Amino acid sequence: MTRCSNDTLISKIGMKSLNKLMEVDFAVLTDIDSCVKVNTKNYIDYNGTSAVYNVYSTPEDMFNCLAEGCKNSGTLTVMNAAGSVAGASFGVNADATEFAAGVITYYVHFPAAGTYGVETTISDIADQNQSDSDIYQKQVIVKEAGFHPVVIDLSKLPEAGSGLGWAASENGIIIHVDVTPESSIISTIGFSSIYVYNSIEDFEVNDVVKIGCIDEFAGELTVDPVEASCFGAGYDATSIAIERTLTGKSATANYWKLNPLMSKGTLTSGWLIQTAEKAVSATTIDGVDYGYVQLADMNMDECAFTSAAIADSCNVTESLLNRVNTPAIVEINEKQFIVLADGKILFHKSLVGKDLVISYPKKVDVEHFVGNEDVLDARRVRMSFTQEQTDGVKQNYVYNNVLITSFPGTVNNEETTFEFTISVQRDKNGNFFEMYRVAE
Repeated sequence: MTRCSNDTLISKIGMKSLNKLMEVDFAVLTDIDSCVKVNTKNYIDYNGTSAVYNVYSTPEDMFNCLAEGCKNSGTLTVMNAAGSVAGASFGVNADATEFAAGVITYYVHFPAAGTYGVETTISDIADQNQSDSDIYQKQVIVKEAGFHPVVIDLSKLPEAGSGLGWAASENGIIIHVDVTPESSIISTIGFSSIYVYNSIEDFEVNDVVKIGCIDEFAGELTVDPVEASCFGAGYDATSIAIERTLTGKSATANYWKLNPLMSKGTLTSGWLIQTAEKAVSATTIDGVDYGYVQLADMNMDECAFTSAAIADSCNVTESLLNRVNTPAIVEINEKQFIVLADGKILFHKSLVGKDLVISYPKKVDVEHFVGNEDVLDARRVRMSFTQEQTDGVKQNYVYNNVLITSFPGTVNNEETTFEFTISVQRDKNGNFFEMYRVAE
């Protein structure tokens, strides 16, 4: 009798385990958006034979990565004879002292390939003739017809000017743009979407955060079933949920940008707690003897964290001194001290010559950050990570729209672990993720 058996197995693959070289990349994006916008339909004057505004001729946003919404407006097209200058003037009703060293952006629609001269003249809004103005000149080489962005950095010296030059005021400015094509090119020039920014730093909105030494990349996709009235059951598409938990032991220094509440503030100076041992010197004020310590780097705006204790006391409780919180000098005993406005700390005269341990807020140069909900809707995050199969094929996953729903905050005596929880959302195309298979 013949025995039948199937000893041959179909080849299969598995996923390689995580290794210390694996990284997960996050692209943290914030839309560049200006509070000062000029719709070019509101022109003051134009230089050409005719002009027409088209609300549907809108340039694609070239300053944002995966821009959401439609921030740009329509286009004013100025027509003139071939090779002639076409231009227009626009008013910006905003406090120009706030963006005097800022940036102006706009779009120009060029009719054909070629070389164009673009001249931007800026003057005070009260100077209708632009007698005192700054002139920024550019040469733009166009490869094909279409919209091209123009950036004017007001912190740089202009190429030319008239009169005394532009002086920023609270009234606003006039922007006049002239475009000169080559002699053979018809002068049909479009102007669109003038934006004004306070600083070039407003464009520092895209950052890549890397998490390395990955311990775990966990999570699941869930979809709820739903019973259909006919032909069996199906899935409830509205219930789709994808959540991932990422745990790693190293991160790039800008990982704070994954915190959905964190954003940069405006301050450049701040404080940290400094503890130092200081000897008490003698001084006399209004005929009364005191001891004192001068702290030249003390932050006087922060009043809550100054403490003092006798350095060589064996009784910890008795060594601690008490602060008398008063702006005026009063009589104090040997257990008290007063912090004066100039960074001088007064003690009882009996402490002269003794060493004290003083803890105080020290002035330092800082990057300032604030935690609030202001950036929740403006910040978007993309995520990418790669899995490798045992046959060498790599699977690169790209999640174009993720929300960071938990941010690491635990500190202990073990090696720091960065753990994030990520909720995957649909992107603008309706996709939760993309996957690319790469066989190298």
